[in-house]
This record gives sequence, structure tokens and C-alpha cells, in this order.
Amino acid sequence: MKLAVDIGNTSISICLFEKNKIFKKSYFNSTQNFIDFMDKNTKQYDIQLAIISSVAPQLSNKLTDILLTKYNISNTHIDYKSSNLDLQVPYPETVGVDRLCNMFAVQRDYSTPAIIIDFGTATTYDVINRSNQFIGGVIAAGVETSAKYLINKAALLSDTDLIFPENVIGIDTKTNIQSGIMFGSVDQVEGMIRRIYVETKTEYSIILTGGFAKLISPKLSYPHIVDQDLTLKGIIYIDGSNN
Repeated sequence: MKLAVDIGNTSISICLFEKNKIFKKSYFNSTQNFIDFMDKNTKQYDIQLAIISSVAPQLSNKLTDILLTKYNISNTHIDYKSSNLDLQVPYPETVGVDRLCNMFAVQRDYSTPAIIIDFGTATTYDVINRSNQFIGGVIAAGVETSAKYLINKAALLSDTDLIFPENVIGIDTKTNIQSGIMFGSVDQVEGMIRRIYVETKTEYSIILTGGFAKLISPKLSYPHIVDQDLTLKGIIYIDGSNN
């Protein structure tokens, strides 16, 4: 059995897998939660290797050290070379590893051309053409990131739940913020999709993933697919393609 670890800027996703199938998964935002997961599962399962996708080098080094010293589990890190993707951009080494994993999973599980929208710390858009080439994308502020920035910069604003209010026109500070952030996020996504369509004169399969994908999904007018396990699947598939 192997371990897939997706290390983001604010959270960690992890799954045990065997023969390209997810067996057990979890999500957390602290090193201690990671250790708790490992303590529960290393005794129960024979974990032979950890495959890591990371956009946070410092945290990645810390978890790698924990895997080796505490659990004696060797690991390998995914990069643009091991992904074997056709990256038609000038500096392929700068493409986020989580984005590489998403692209690999989409090419295996869904039809292309495709736009992958990942709602994380940033909201990223990755564009794959008919020839399964990555031709570029977009990075925008994430839903939660935008909300935190707004609240931190405005002394009279306070934390509020990031959900859709009943109406676009808010009647108090809370619903004003919710409307601006949530409906604004929907309009950003639809605007970006429309611009990509116009610029490339192509229609795409649209795949959503990341923390806010399920919340944004019902409000989108474009047909789309939600796959919350896309990055973990990509880690698994890339590992399989190199063995």
C-alpha cells in the first residue's frame, strides 16, 4: 500500500491507495493531525512508499522528515518531469505541482479540451487543448483568501461564514460581505470561462476541484463536473505511470 500526500499552502490532503484505487483519505490543516493519521494507520497497514505533491517547500520538508524518521517510510516528490505532461509554456518548472496532478487526472478520467478550476488558497484555471497540451492558465485570489484580505483591511468588518446569502443585495454587513465574495466568485469563474472560450474559439469540458468547488458548483450556468479527489488521483496516476 502507498500513501499520496497533497501539501497545499493552508491544508494537507492524504490518502492510502493500492492498485490506483483510493482506500482511505483525510484532510487536515496541522502537522499534529498528520501525525495522528499516521499513528492510526501505519500500525494497521503496510505503507511502502509516500508520493508527495507540494506547493509549500518548508512544510514539505517537515513532513518528509516525519515520514522518514518517525515512520521509516521513504518518499518521492512529483515534479514537472515525472508528470510527463506536454507543457506548452516557456517555464514548465514553475507550474504548480498540484496543477500538474490535476491535469494528469483530467487527461486520464475526462474528455479534453478541458478547463480545470481549482478552488484553493488561489483559484487556478488550467487550460488543456485537444492535443492534451497544457497551453497556460490563470491564477486569481481564492475565495477564502479574498474574504480574509477584505476583513483584515476594514476595521469595521468581522469574520463571517462564507455561504451564499438569499439575495444579491445584502441588508447588513454580513450579507454584504457574503454577496460580494460568493456571487463575485461565481461571476469571476463564469467571466474567465467565457474569456477563454472567446480567446481560443473552443468549448471545453469544465472540471471543478478544491475546497469551495461544491459550494460554487450549483450557482454556475456552464455544464461542469465536480471531482474533489482530482489532485490525489493525479498523484496516484503519475506514480503508476512511472512504475
